[in-house]
Amino acid sequence: MFNFLGALMFFVITLLAQINPPTDPQITPPGNLVASAAWPAGAIDVDLWVSAPDDKPVGYPNKSGRVWSLLRDDLGTSNDSTPLNYESAFTRGLPDGEYIINVKCFGCAGKVPVDVSVEVRLVEGGAVWTGVVTLVAEKQERTAIRFRLRGGKVVAGSASSVFKPLSKGGV
Repeated sequence: MFNFLGALMFFVITLLAQINPPTDPQITPPGNLVASAAWPAGAIDVDLWVSAPDDKPVGYPNKSGRVWSLLRDDLGTSNDSTPLNYESAFTRGLPDGEYIINVKCFGCAGKVPVDVSVEVRLVEGGAVWTGVVTLVAEKQERTAIRFRLRGGKVVAGSASSVFKPLSKGGV
């Protein structure tokens, strides 16, 4: 009888642990460097393009490279249940070298100019750059920020917005 009661208690305790599993309040960030772009609601398709040292550019046709991964290609109102328009990309690691963050007006016909809010943030280190990039023509691509990293930190004086195309057909 005691063996049966012991086995029953074991199953009840195990079942209770599965019903209310403990939660960890700490959420592990998905990467080391995060680049985000957001633009006004509506049928506007802006693409985020990112590049890391010695890696191919990552954007809508190539959503992952050795370092960067594009989280989602937002097409504006197409296949979307919310009015929010944004894209984000994350790195896996922080190799030393130049990083480039671009935005491209892929489907903005009749909607230009489009103000795109861009934020680049080191998960451990804070904001690298925050600003607005204005796209004034269909298919226009602009560099929001270029900078160099060394040892996981931004190299002082390395930031610029000198244009370097990342997408094929960058204007």
